[in-house]
Amino acid sequence: MKTHASVAGKIALSYIMVMIVMLIVSLVYALKGMASGMSPNDLEQALGQNLLVMYLQVAVFIASSYAMYACFERKKGWSFGLRQPKGAAYALHGAVAGIVLISASAVLIWAFGGVAWKPAAGNQETLIPMLKGALLFACVAVSEEIYSRGYIQGLLRYHYGATVAIAVSSILFALLHSLNPGVFGSPIPMANLVMAGVIMAVAREVTGGLWWPIGLHLTWNYFQGYIYGFNVSGTIPEGSLLRTVDQGPAWLSGGGFGIEGSILTVILLILGTIAVYMLYRNKNKKFDADSASSLLK
Repeated sequence: MKTHASVAGKIALSYIMVMIVMLIVSLVYALKGMASGMSPNDLEQALGQNLLVMYLQVAVFIASSYAMYACFERKKGWSFGLRQPKGAAYALHGAVAGIVLISASAVLIWAFGGVAWKPAAGNQETLIPMLKGALLFACVAVSEEIYSRGYIQGLLRYHYGATVAIAVSSILFALLHSLNPGVFGSPIPMANLVMAGVIMAVAREVTGGLWWPIGLHLTWNYFQGYIYGFNVSGTIPEGSLLRTVDQGPAWLSGGGFGIEGSILTVILLILGTIAVYMLYRNKNKKFDADSASSLLK
């Protein structure tokens, strides 16, 4: 019982640290906006699109993970998995897998009549947001993987084993998106978020590090938003190569939540998880390839 409370408390504290910082930032931003005459709706929209706030959240998630690890876990012999042998190769594998999975989902949704595509104007107004999006999603992928698969999954695996770590960290990963627009519009978005967590958690387990999940996380988000023109977990990309027009029911097209709102994506993520397990299960028998002592050097 003491162990359960300790683990739950550490996970809660790691998240509370992030929320406190972001709440302070949001309050400061709101006060500044109100002083300049912005309406509450305009404030909410501006805050959600502010790049500085987004990058700060990225940094705070990473800082929280390392702070909790340094204070409580450093001497226990488990690590985040960043210092992984052949990390670049695994990142490339994950990136290719992300492109294949998101492309298959997008094409199937289109083929079944869920969406239609229109080409976006190929000019500087499209190119610059696409470049900004690539940098932002790279940072998001690194921070969310360090937090969800590095710290939370690592902590849970140390105490309860791989199966519990995969299941619980995937549910918590989905719950991190609870404030995203439309996430509770139907059960499908949350099912997709859980399965996205599962495929990345399984990859963390069978590849022995974070780089495969980081690669998949990056291209999964980037291609669905900035290439195929879907909303990304309910958020609207600033620019994209294609523009998506919904034509079918939300359970097929994904609706306002994007590809992760489609039942086809759930099916593909389940199949993808099985494929990842089958491909990598015998290639890496060790969960932590790097030593805990070298993590913070």
